[in-house]
Amino acid sequence: MDQEELINAYLEGTLSPEDQKLFENLVEQNPEYRAELEVQRKLKAVISLSERESLRGFLENIESSTKPRATTSLKSWLYSASAACLVVMAGYFLWTTLSMSPGEKLYARHYETYPNLVAPSSRGESSSGMKAEAFLAYDNGDFAKAAGFFEQLQAQPNSDFALLYLGICQLELGRPEKAIPILNRISSKSESKEIASWYEALGYFKLNMLDKGKAALQVTAAKPNPFQNESQEILKTLK
Repeated sequence: MDQEELINAYLEGTLSPEDQKLFENLVEQNPEYRAELEVQRKLKAVISLSERESLRGFLENIESSTKPRATTSLKSWLYSASAACLVVMAGYFLWTTLSMSPGEKLYARHYETYPNLVAPSSRGESSSGMKAEAFLAYDNGDFAKAAGFFEQLQAQPNSDFALLYLGICQLELGRPEKAIPILNRISSKSESKEIASWYEALGYFKLNMLDKGKAALQVTAAKPNPFQNESQEILKTLK
């Protein structure tokens, strides 16, 4: 198995626990593998986020182009009931949106859970160890449990990934005031800095602290990363 195949197998979670351990040791000792792994992680993040945007656009096109036809009394009734539900939902959504601050609206519009790109194999039943347990909980949406594991992992060497995902867990739990200082602790030299600054900015927006959010967003907008273009667009609207 060549370098590219090995890295892809690791990111896709198809390595056995023994091979995964060997690969992680190899990455620790080999700067070439470590650099290539980071490149592939960022590429997968870009692809994942692009697919979400494409799916969102596809669904919006379906919604705008689909016109139900009530050709029978039953269909007519179903259409009326659906329309009534949509009116209620639209009214609730409008009421909720109008009650939001400008920063909260930005948060609601742009926040998405960052995918697990660190330990994909943790989804398998054979995964073990605190790191695997942390990402298994994260993938299952149990952010409180995941946060507890990441809290412990952050004390270990090379723990930027733990700080990043711990901060995101705090956002998922509705605690932006806790997420912000955690994400800010990630070094400017870290590969995760631009991603961390994106979520830090969203945390500030959630608290309606627009100026501090803009400052954090400048970091994300400065270098290539999955959120660079989105950051630049938001900064244009906040001028």
